Amino acid sequence: MAVTIVTDSTAYLAEDIINEYDIKVVPLNVSINGEAFQEGSRYSNHDYYQRLRSENIFPTTSRPSAGDFYEVFSKIDPGDTIIGVLISTGISGALYSAEVARGMLPEREIILVDSRYTVMALAFQVIRAAEMAREGHEVTAILAEMERIREGTVLHFLVDDLEYLYRGGRLTRVEKLLGNVLQIKPILYMNEGKIMVYEKVRTKNKALDKILADFTLRVKAGRVEAACIQHVEVPEEALELREMVEAIFDGPVLMAEEAGPVIGSHVGPGSLALAYY
Repeated sequence: MAVTIVTDSTAYLAEDIINEYDIKVVPLNVSINGEAFQEGSRYSNHDYYQRLRSENIFPTTSRPSAGDFYEVFSKIDPGDTIIGVLISTGISGALYSAEVARGMLPEREIILVDSRYTVMALAFQVIRAAEMAREGHEVTAILAEMERIREGTVLHFLVDDLEYLYRGGRLTRVEKLLGNVLQIKPILYMNEGKIMVYEKVRTKNKALDKILADFTLRVKAGRVEAACIQHVEVPEEALELREMVEAIFDGPVLMAEEAGPVIGSHVGPGSLALAYY
């Protein structure tokens, strides 16, 4: 029995990966100043982030509807098993919408997985599941491999501009002003499916040193199989970070697609991310 993989737009998969493995992607929604659209439509990332910089507002994001998932599920070959690997329930209700859609298709075998992550840390699981599905592995083996990757994953965000954490309610005005004066660069991470502050470091270089030091310890312990760099509007800095990671780790170091509006709105332009397992 064939297996089809479904994910959401915050995996930020490259089009060639989507096409190669026939992965189905359900977009999350963004609303900015009263204008609503699905992620990946209407605006290029660059145009969206230019608007985010120029308007003193904070966009809202929302999960896909059950109808969005139903539309995707219902078009997949009825003989296929569907595995949906979705953004963490700690930051989005996308999985709950998918569960409602599954209930509307009781005759279909639809397995839904909380990835507990987003961006490339979600994509790690999605891509491996798609590879195994194409190779003909059993569903149980695919689910077990995703769990193994999930349990070993680390995801760090390095935030450059505190303005976006302030707009999103993660910092008070005083914390933002003081942080700017002291050049504080928060390092965020995902813990139990939620985005949390890992450490607050003065200057971006010191923040990079910290996440690379943690990465180095994992590499020396033999606990890294693959790594990936992601960014929001700073491709040159992402390439520099990739070179730093490659100097530490001789395994695969991938460069992910730029993070789009749903996640980029929260961490802001100028952010970098390092994910590995």
